[in-house]
Amino acid sequence: VDRDSLLWKVETVGDAFMVAGGLDVGTDDGEISSVSHTSSAGMITRIISCKVKDEHNSAKAVVTFGREALRVARAVTMPTGQPCQIRVGAHTGDVCSGVVGSKMPRYCLFGDTVNTASRMESTSQPGRMQISAETHVLVANLDAFCWEERGEVEVKGKGMMKTYLLINDE
Repeated sequence: VDRDSLLWKVETVGDAFMVAGGLDVGTDDGEISSVSHTSSAGMITRIISCKVKDEHNSAKAVVTFGREALRVARAVTMPTGQPCQIRVGAHTGDVCSGVVGSKMPRYCLFGDTVNTASRMESTSQPGRMQISAETHVLVANLDAFCWEERGEVEVKGKGMMKTYLLINDE
């Protein structure tokens, strides 16, 4: 993640590792707006909303990272003797971000895009990367990746969504 300026490690929760691409926070050329709020306890909260300016390269960076994570995981042998199989999911869209907490503040992302990306991971297959149709539009024509249409998948809170699976290049 630290080798690609388009990627940002957001958080690790349990066995999930969240990476975002193209946040462009802190630059002048993205469309960024922020809202500050002071709570009754005097805590100042700032929520930042950003729209990515280079969604094609950002999507490519996220998918490349996911493919590499799958490759590295496959190289690890589990105690059962089987290769490690992780699930990877990706979705593209706008997010809101902000620092949450006063004792242990942390940077968080919020919004439908985050929830949908999480659902792409949780409904994926072991050892595979599943992406939404929105992300597929951005990476489908790149020679670096080969996709198969999975079809309609039931996604909690969204209904049926057309998704695609990365064809592993072992």
